[in-house]
Formats: sequence, C-alpha cells, structure tokens
Amino acid sequence: MRRANGFTLLEFIITASILAILTAIAAAPTRNLVQRYRSEIKARELFEILTLMRSHAYAKRRKYSLCPSSDSYNCGTDWAMGALLFEDKDADGTRDQDERVERLYSGAEPGARLTWNGFNNQGYLIFNPDGTTPAQSGNFKYCPPGGDAKYGWIIVLNAIGRPYFGKDKDGDGIAETGGGENLNCDYN
Repeated sequence: MRRANGFTLLEFIITASILAILTAIAAAPTRNLVQRYRSEIKARELFEILTLMRSHAYAKRRKYSLCPSSDSYNCGTDWAMGALLFEDKDADGTRDQDERVERLYSGAEPGARLTWNGFNNQGYLIFNPDGTTPAQSGNFKYCPPGGDAKYGWIIVLNAIGRPYFGKDKDGDGIAETGGGENLNCDYN
C-alpha cells in the first residue's frame, strides 16, 4: 500500500501550534526593537541639526537659530511638530522673510512629546558666531507615544553649546539629564 504525500491533520495542528507559539514569543521583542529604533531615529536627526547649527555658526561667523515650527516656514511653540534651523541675522529667534532655512527637523512621532528646557527659558535656541550659546544650556526631552520613558531620550546642551546624549548612569534603562534626573514621561 502506498502512502500519500502531505500532512495529516494532527501534524498540521502541531506545526501550526508551534509556529503560533514562536510568533508570540518573537512579537514582543520585535515591537520593542521597532519602538526603540523609531525613537533613536528622531534623536539622531535632532542631534545632527544641533551639531550642524553649531558648526555653521562657527564656520560662517553668523548667528543661527533653531525654533519649533509646525509649517516648516514660521516659528511656533510646539517642538514635537518640527523645527527649523535658519541664519538669524537680527538674532531675535524668529525667522524673517530674508532669513534662509538651512535645515528642518521633521518632528516627533504622532502622540509623542518633545520639549526644550533651557536656562533662560526662551522658546528657541541661538548659537553665536563663536559656536556658543548666550546662556542657553538646557536639554531636549523626548517622550514617545504611550509615555514609556525607557524609549525616550534626552539631548543635553552644555554651557559652551556642545550637545550630548543623556546617559543612564544608574542602570535603570532611563536616560538622565546633566543633573542626574531621570526622564519623566508621565502624561498626567
């Protein structure tokens, strides 16, 4: 008697069960990886703009500003909507018609928050021609959609205008400010 090629119903059920279990096990780490990757892309994009801003100011000996913008043309108030980098001829932190946009920050993911907390509490950043900021040290804080701080980040801008990423010095998986405070993403 010849056996037919293929799976029996029992073999199919066992194979499908094993595949479902493996998929369930892999789904959570994959989701975490994707969320961490999306967050890191936003961090690198903003860090690159800050570095470019500082180097342009120094190399061209001009003032450059970075301000939040929702329309990629005018300054606004919400950093999560995006930002624009421009040569700020009158150093007022507001883009005028004759001030060319050098680079755009695409903004945070929908539902995420991005804030700037600066020493002098301005709603924008400015770099002097020597590559420093006029008393604007502070930090950007990014909280991803859902508010899980372990997927957030902090970019610190030190007193001489050099940006660096906030570290996790206490090993709890959450970035810290230059003063050692954990990123707080509570939405309440």
